[in-house]
Amino acid sequence: MRILITGAGGAAAVSVWKSLSAEHELHMADMDPLAAGLYLVPPGRRLIIPRGDAPALVPALHSACRERGIEALLPTVDAELAPVAAARDRFESDGIALPISPLECLRICRDKQLLIEAVQGKVPVPGNEPLTEAVAAGIDRFPRFAKPREGAGSRGVAKINSRDDLDKQPQDGSVMLQEYLPGEEYSVDVYVRRDGRVIAAVPRDRMKIDSGIAVASRTINLPEVIQSAIRTAEIIGIRGIANVQFKRGADGVFKLLEVNPRFPGTLPLTIAAGVDMPKLMVDELMGRPVPDKLMPFKELMVVRYWTEQYFEPREWEVLCRQRSVG
Repeated sequence: MRILITGAGGAAAVSVWKSLSAEHELHMADMDPLAAGLYLVPPGRRLIIPRGDAPALVPALHSACRERGIEALLPTVDAELAPVAAARDRFESDGIALPISPLECLRICRDKQLLIEAVQGKVPVPGNEPLTEAVAAGIDRFPRFAKPREGAGSRGVAKINSRDDLDKQPQDGSVMLQEYLPGEEYSVDVYVRRDGRVIAAVPRDRMKIDSGIAVASRTINLPEVIQSAIRTAEIIGIRGIANVQFKRGADGVFKLLEVNPRFPGTLPLTIAAGVDMPKLMVDELMGRPVPDKLMPFKELMVVRYWTEQYFEPREWEVLCRQRSVG
């Protein structure tokens, strides 16, 4: 297939490139001419695009896909997901597959309160409530955990150890105050077929984190976490690849943290453990058979290291001019 991957500067895009580059024609896109993934493909397959929240993003991607004969568009940046999903009909009417979750699912994942409400009673979740002045006045036990109701990743999250910490948080309902979960955290990579069947769920222990990316990790078979990840994905309507995160509470129960409805950056470990999710995605797009049952995986560890990609400076200059024109 001819595939366009966005977010070329991120670990997720490079992870997909590692899986698919040997068998498919990959094009890489990013807003930054210095994005490393751009230089993993030939010059003619590189593209500079507007930032994820720019109104010009969707028209730019649609135009590029048509001009390049792209058969599948894979956005890997959080801010791009909803705008692109909202334009699904525009892409698919031109034969451009968009293997990401539906817009309503993305909305639930983006809003942590909606996510908790959607799975409450079916999946273990931490005790939580929107932080208001009235709620704050009744808090007498610490620590707690605060996170923005909307957003992605760890931006704005904070451990609340005292009344002073609590008073620094917005008390207008935009922040969720949660039970503090002191235990270990696991991220579960899931793959959901287009018919809604979950055929892969691989938990990963993020053993060492650097700049938000797991640089040491391992897969581990945790049936309790696997089943909770499957139920979560089914309830909120995930399609394709996503990442479901859990943390163990003081009571020993793994509770849902959040869902990232996109390619995870540590995908190569999941692939090495025996579940090549990008390949599953392409097989499904091409009408090839994919499994009906939950796929097995092996327990494996990984440590990551830097590598280099060398190129002529004029290649970067060409991309800079492309950005200037755009």
